[in-house]
Amino acid sequence: MNDVSSYLSYVLEEAVNQRASDIHLEPIPDGLQIRLRIDGLLIHFDQKEEAWGLPMISKLKLLAGLDIGERRLPQDGGFVYATETQETDIRLSTLPTIHGEKLVLRLLSKRFPYQSLPLLGLDDVQCHEIRKLIHQSQGMILVTGPTGSGKTTTLYAMLQEIRRHERNVIALEDPVEYHVQGVNQVQVNTRAGLSFSTGLRASLRQDPDVILVGEIRDQETAEIAFRAALTGHLVLSTLHAKDSASAITRLLDMGVEPYLITSALTGLIAQRLIRKLCTCAMPGNCTRCKNTGYFGRQAVFEVLRILDDLHPYIIQKTAASQIRAYLRSKGFCTLNMKLKEKVRQGITTISEFQRVLVADVE
Repeated sequence: MNDVSSYLSYVLEEAVNQRASDIHLEPIPDGLQIRLRIDGLLIHFDQKEEAWGLPMISKLKLLAGLDIGERRLPQDGGFVYATETQETDIRLSTLPTIHGEKLVLRLLSKRFPYQSLPLLGLDDVQCHEIRKLIHQSQGMILVTGPTGSGKTTTLYAMLQEIRRHERNVIALEDPVEYHVQGVNQVQVNTRAGLSFSTGLRASLRQDPDVILVGEIRDQETAEIAFRAALTGHLVLSTLHAKDSASAITRLLDMGVEPYLITSALTGLIAQRLIRKLCTCAMPGNCTRCKNTGYFGRQAVFEVLRILDDLHPYIIQKTAASQIRAYLRSKGFCTLNMKLKEKVRQGITTISEFQRVLVADVE
């Protein structure tokens, strides 16, 4: 395949068919390496000679509306890749390295895969707990976990359950990953001055019932969001934290006042994604899983409703380890307990459990 356009179409088609979330084009001393992120791990796809590098990168930058002459500074753009059966939004990011520009393409299917909470992998008790939280008229619900753990997908599934004609739902996102009918979605643009905090302030003047904030990144955004949750709004957002207990201490470390947390925070959902065992008839000779032994992923959750008994721990700024110990004494089912359950059920393996283990938690 000598034509750059044809080869790029082949790469994109294979990436979509293989369920890749990202395509990495990495300059190396003797050419260009192409890797796909499938089920959370990067897998080698192909390697091209050095002569292919610049034409491929230029073609992709043109598609994404970027400046092909600018190779010294990072750039971000995007385009839509369409086949006969589906459309995929592609977000492109460039980064100058010592061997040339590295490109990462994030693939976002326009078809939202999860229309309800049970399809996420939540058990019946957890679904019941979340539904009690999201059907309240006000309060803050936070979804926590590392990058790539499926937090945004969980938020969208929650939105699917609560969007109704009589409710004004506004979502501030960076980027907008799925288009949801009945939701006013706003693309954050920090270069233009539209940050999460400025967008949140503007949203509060739009008579909202429900506000989704893509991520709590700083104290200013956190405090505006918590005050919104105190004044008659249901606020959904994400936060980078190991688990529910760590999310509480993370908010305190960000400078959010304890009284705001106890008054507004109603629920915490912590999650991880684990790879599921493939149904290989002959391990080591499977085209479905590419001989990895795994095919697809499943989310694992812990769901914590913030009740009055936790308020003294928040007000006293208790360490996460002590909050965790108290929760376990009350019979709370932690993330690691849920992960172990998936191993016992034969859904995943001990090695996968160890890979995604919530370290320093138990």
